[in-house]
Amino acid sequence: MKYFPWYFLLFLGMCILCQKFVLVAHGMPMGGYSWSQIWMRMPFYVILSSLIAVYANYITKNIIKKQISDTIEAKKRIEEREKNYSSPNTHECRVCGCCSEDFPWGEDGKSPSYQICPCCGVQFGKEDSTLESIKEYRAAWKNNGGKWFMKNEKPSGWDIEQQMKHIPNEFK
Repeated sequence: MKYFPWYFLLFLGMCILCQKFVLVAHGMPMGGYSWSQIWMRMPFYVILSSLIAVYANYITKNIIKKQISDTIEAKKRIEEREKNYSSPNTHECRVCGCCSEDFPWGEDGKSPSYQICPCCGVQFGKEDSTLESIKEYRAAWKNNGGKWFMKNEKPSGWDIEQQMKHIPNEFK
């Protein structure tokens, strides 16, 4: 009920001013009601203003609660993403350890490039955004034989076990 007094006063004032200064509406005399007529109707205005103020206060509280919960959820999502970022200046794929010229997760380790790894086919920033998804993707890729996604870029004498040694430690 933090905002109730302000809402109440606002709606009560609106009720009184409308009754005093409305010209013609629903049988009111020209120029609105006199102050004595308004005073006689005051209990009705107080009840009406109270009901409207309670409802407005209820809506405002729910909006504020929703904004707070959305903010908390957004912070949790950001913290979860922060836990899963690579070290800065890392050229290696989180899934297979393949080294690329570009930074899969940017120079800061926080900005995924959304490019495709030529070895395992992971899209940086999509399938490798959490440790759990990295491990799942890696297991599926290895179960399918660890085949190169872009076969024409596969180096001669490639060894999967040697390459996987290059996976950043926080993603093994």
